[in-house]
Formats: sequence, structure tokens, C-alpha cells
Amino acid sequence: MQKKEGSMMKQIYDYIIVGAGTSGPIVASRLSEDPHVSVLLLEAGGENINDISRAPGAFFKVWGTDYDWQYETEPQKGLNNRKIYAPRGRVVGGSSAINVGFWMRGTREDYDFWEQQGAKGWNYEKALKMFQKIEDTDLGPTRYRGKGGMVHLEDSAYPSEFTQTQFDAFKEAGFGDIGDFQAEDPYCADIVQKDYINRVRHTPADSYLSEEVRKRPNLTVQTDTFVRKVIFKENRAVGVEVEYKGELQQVEARAEVILSAGSFNTAQILKLSGVGPKKELARHGIPVVADVPGVGENLNDHLMVNVRALSSVPIPDTHFNPISDESLAQWRKEQTGPACYYPGPAAGLVSSDGTHTGPDFEMILQYVHTANGSEKEFAGVENIAERSGYSFPVILMIPKSRGTVLLASGDPHDKPLIDPNYFDDPSDMKRFIKGIRYALQLTQTTALSPYTEMVHPALDASDADIEAFIRNEASTVFHPVGTARIGDLEKDPMAVVDSHLRVRGVEGLRVADASIMPQVNRGHTMAPVTYIGEMAAQIIQSETDRPYQRS
Repeated sequence: MQKKEGSMMKQIYDYIIVGAGTSGPIVASRLSEDPHVSVLLLEAGGENINDISRAPGAFFKVWGTDYDWQYETEPQKGLNNRKIYAPRGRVVGGSSAINVGFWMRGTREDYDFWEQQGAKGWNYEKALKMFQKIEDTDLGPTRYRGKGGMVHLEDSAYPSEFTQTQFDAFKEAGFGDIGDFQAEDPYCADIVQKDYINRVRHTPADSYLSEEVRKRPNLTVQTDTFVRKVIFKENRAVGVEVEYKGELQQVEARAEVILSAGSFNTAQILKLSGVGPKKELARHGIPVVADVPGVGENLNDHLMVNVRALSSVPIPDTHFNPISDESLAQWRKEQTGPACYYPGPAAGLVSSDGTHTGPDFEMILQYVHTANGSEKEFAGVENIAERSGYSFPVILMIPKSRGTVLLASGDPHDKPLIDPNYFDDPSDMKRFIKGIRYALQLTQTTALSPYTEMVHPALDASDADIEAFIRNEASTVFHPVGTARIGDLEKDPMAVVDSHLRVRGVEGLRVADASIMPQVNRGHTMAPVTYIGEMAAQIIQSETDRPYQRS
């Protein structure tokens, strides 16, 4: 079969994979290892040719560009009716091409929870074996870390020894030791590893869609192609409808369509295709293929808020501009200088109740204060940008609140209505207040007190004060999951996919991305989505009854 990458020269493939973010390229790469099957990987955005997205300290400059879907939430009642910006990658590499790059897999409790929810075979021991296969890190090979895998990991670069002072504070406060939170004891702090090679981002898509892989004659990577919907013949997925170069086209799938478009777009595509809650579909005039009430429900996301401290004592090596022309030129030339540094190179996981049944909070250790002078505690501080300081972004690990992704209309180009419904469950606020007090406790350790002149929020803040602080300042950590969650389809009416990632009520359609996660993990989402991609490919390859396959 002759084909040219980036050009649909034929209209029929065995597998069509929608979304070339984190999971999609893995599925495409693994399935195309079989030379007897043809694979089409579709991406709405283009190739990742903007090198700024690969700079550890400047990647966020591509937010709001054509690399980004530029989503925002509906006004959030729990956040004083603020809309929250929610960047999502619209490029090969997806959100892993525009994120911080943290590789924090989550804990034993996270992966065992999937199986407890009915995802048979999806548990911690299975995940651990898969991560040993996936990872390439100097921390491996061990039971807990891989070596020689597809995703290269290296420690976050940092210029300031102040990070070690923050480690000392974490230990002094009794939160845990300094160690590897991917090992047996996650209640510790450490330098976070990221998917970089010599301070240049190397996404999972870069690894799984290497130049050698892209040369396979049975793999087509098709960019700048907008998927409108999945096409069904009765209840079987038989292809997709796309927009390519201004024209509508239909592409046929002999075997399956796999959606790997992310928690927002996968839910939207499913609904536009007639798979979702029938009342919502009817409201938009979409014929129902399968009434699947869980599609677009169960949206779960991490919230973060920043505890800041100003210091009267200078903290060396913390004042620099990573996005200046000079910094970017230095990084491009020799991978050194300010653009190499994201100012939160380390993190710690905390169990607030001492039960050690899963971390409640993640605290990122930042050697900059990130204040702008609008904070009431810092009112009147002159030249605040020139002041030294530090901060602790606090993340609530397992929020109980759940939200939705709904259709705005039946037009595929209308952005979905994203409502994470932050703080709908009152217990989330109670726990978050506790996390802020833990961060304030860190500022008063003997390690950090010499560098703590003023703190926001104030040390004597009441619970009401801290609640107001959270509602005014908290924002997303960009970890939306759960809108097509995995589970036992017979016992759980809101589960969307089964343990084989097959979508309820239809045939020939699977989902393989963050939307299948029952709840957000105690970490960051890039690693578990990589695991999902490998699992999806393994599951599909294990199913040997393929009457469509040609010899």
C-alpha cells in the first residue's frame, strides 16, 4: 500500500484512531506493529513544530494559540462565578505538548480503585508492570521504575538550592521524608521527573511516532483533520465523518474506531454521533444510536491554589525571565539558561489524617512567590516583582465534586459546555482548608521562617478567610477525567466503557484516553493516560477473532 503521510490517499482503514495526543499515538504505534492491518491516526491540529512548546520555562506561551483548543469552563458557583481557562492541546502530542510535563503516576489506591469500580484487570500490579515497560528513567530498573522504555524521564532542572530548604521544611513538619513517591511509600517529597531529554520536551507522541514508526506503510498520521462524528451502520461504528481542507469526507473503518480525543472532545464526539443521554441528544436534534446516560457525566478535575510568602532575605537564583528573547535564544542554542527552568521542580504528597490510605494533598515546592501585589497581605509592598519569596501550590487530590460536559448545540464547531462543578460537594472545601493550613505550617518551620516575612493568606486567617481565599484564587491543574468512565456495564448504569474499553450499546467503538478514568488520580494525568494507551493496544491485539483482517 502506497501512502503519503498527512494525505488521505484512501478512504478505508482497519483502525481509525481519533486524537494524536498522549494515548492515540501509542495505540496507533502498537497496532501498526502488525503489518497486516492499516491504521489511520487523525489529529485536528498540526505537527508540533513550535519549539517554544518544548522549553521547560516557556511552554505556556503556546496557550491561546492554534496549539490550544482554548476552552474555558462555565461560570463556577464554587469559585465566585468565575470562568476558568482550560487549555487543551490541539497538536500532535495533545495536552502533553503544552503542559508542565510532570510524570506523577498516582498511587496504589488509584489503580486498585479502577478495578473496584468494575474495570476487571485494571489494578495497581498491572499498572506497575506496564510502567516498567513504558518508562526510561535513571531511577530504574526497579520494581517501581522502568528502564529502557518508550518515555524518557529526567529530573526537573532547577537553579536554586532553595529547593533543598523547602525539602528540609517538609521533613521538619513531619509530612514525610525525601524519597520517590512512585515507590512503596508515596508520602514523601522529591524532585519531579518530566518527559524531557536534556531539557527539551520529548512527548510520548514523539517517542511512539518516531521517524522509523512513521515510515511504516500501514500507518497514516493525518493532521489538520477535524472529526465531526462517528458514523454508524445500525449500532456498529463503521467510520468517521471529517473536515479536511474545507471539505467533508467519510473514512471507513473495517475493524474499529478508537476515540482518544480527551475528556472534553471524546464526550462531545460521542454525543454528536448519537451515543449519549437520549434527552440531551433529542434536545439538539441528534438521532439516538445508543442511550448512554454516563457520557459527559462524572467530570472530575484537580483544583490548585497558591500559598505565597515574601522574604526579607534574598533567595539566590530566583529572579530571571524564562520567556525573554535572550533566554529563548540561549535555550535554543545550548539548552541552558532561564528557559530551562519551571519554578516548581519538586513536589510532596501528604496524608492529612495519618491513615496513609492515599495522599490527600500534593504540594508543589516553588522557589518564587508568584505574587503580583493584589494580595491584601502584600498591599503596599513596593517593587514586589523584585522581592524574593517562595510559594506552595496546594492541590486537593481526590475531590468528590463531579461535573458535566454538555453539548452547546448540534454543531461540531461549537465548543462544549464544560462545568466541573467545583465545590459542589461541601467536603471538598473542608478538606482544602485543611491543606492550606498545612502549607502555612510549612512557612513557620525553622527551615523556612528566616525567609518568611509576610504570608498570603495570613497565618491567623479564620476558616472563613481561607474559604474566601480559595474561592477567589483557586484554579484548575488541567486534569479533567471521567466523562466516559470505565466500569461494569451490567452493574453500573453510568459506566460508559467496559474493561475492554468498548462503548456501551454499540459495536466497533472504543475509548482510550483520560475520559475513562473513574476519578482523577493522586498525581498528574499524563502518566496514567500513557498507561491507558498501552493497555488499549494490548487488549485489542489480544482479541484474535479478526475476520476483517487480510493476509
